[in-house]
Amino acid sequence: MKELDLSPRLAALAALVPEGARLADVGTDHAYLPAWLLLAGKIRGAIASDVNQGPLDRGKETARTYGVAEGIDFRCCDGLTGLEEGEADTVVIAGMGGDLIARILAQAPWTRAVTLLLQPMSSQEDLRQWLAENGYAITGEQVVREGEKFYQLLTATGGSCPPYTPGEWLAGRQRPGEDAPHRLAFLEDLIRRRQRALAGMAKSAHPDPAALAREEGVLADLQRLREEWITWQP
Repeated sequence: MKELDLSPRLAALAALVPEGARLADVGTDHAYLPAWLLLAGKIRGAIASDVNQGPLDRGKETARTYGVAEGIDFRCCDGLTGLEEGEADTVVIAGMGGDLIARILAQAPWTRAVTLLLQPMSSQEDLRQWLAENGYAITGEQVVREGEKFYQLLTATGGSCPPYTPGEWLAGRQRPGEDAPHRLAFLEDLIRRRQRALAGMAKSAHPDPAALAREEGVLADLQRLREEWITWQP
């Protein structure tokens, strides 16, 4: 049987899944993540869901190819609507926008009692704010790099979040001593993007002073985070 290799993004998610978990993989596509975890003996079983049948069919083919079909329950449903409370203790929602992830969680309030592994492709700040306002605590954050692209991984569960600064809503909270080899490059990328956005706003025929002030505040805080991170390095 050929070996199943995960992309850096999926490998980072796999590393965060607790041993012995009952996994729900939302938007599973090819079901690479649950298949790999079953092959590694890390999870007891998985529910793989997708809103479309095509991705589920691809996932079933993956499960058959790697001999783990009996360990994955495939369900065609919108988000978590096809799952009941208690069926999973770890939920992965990856590869979609932060606003969509928030909508999926809003339909499943029982997710406050499980481990959430979230990988938003966009609207990361909106997802963090939604989690903080709706009874979730972000307990861990990680940056993964694939080529020139950065991905943010959030671990969350029910609870409360300490207040975030303007830059932290976008870049996440950083902690001294954490193993985050891509953190500095990620912050510098965010700073360059914010600088370009500010330059474009300033050139507008009628710039919005309030919007400019908000962007300047975010940029200043991102620069503070960068300098803080640099001072923490050995």
